[in-house]
Amino acid sequence: MNLKLKRLVRTQSSEQYALFDLDQTDANRQPITIGKLDLHYTGEGTYGTILLWDSASRKLKASQRRAFIQSLLRELVLPMGVPNEYVVEFFAPQLDEYEVFHNLDGEEGDGSAEAAPAGPGPREG
Repeated sequence: MNLKLKRLVRTQSSEQYALFDLDQTDANRQPITIGKLDLHYTGEGTYGTILLWDSASRKLKASQRRAFIQSLLRELVLPMGVPNEYVVEFFAPQLDEYEVFHNLDGEEGDGSAEAAPAGPGPREG
């Protein structure tokens, strides 16, 4: 796995990253999204959630997954200057019913959010 992170959102106390595997590409030769990471920084430590898509998670043994996650957190948490303690939940969801709801197109409508096609990663428009 050749991991690449792309920061999607950054605030004073949190960050969200999309996780890509550069060794896996889609039909357009773009790296595929394998998950996402949300981190929240506090005075007591870092709290967050790692979502590694089920298909990516199944390719890793449990010990490989733990090493991957610990390496990822060391890289992101220590430079932030917050206490070294962290609590991060790990999930490996299936994407059968994955949806993204947004109102980014700027179109006025009936007030309901549009559902993006099922699939990993943020929808670009």
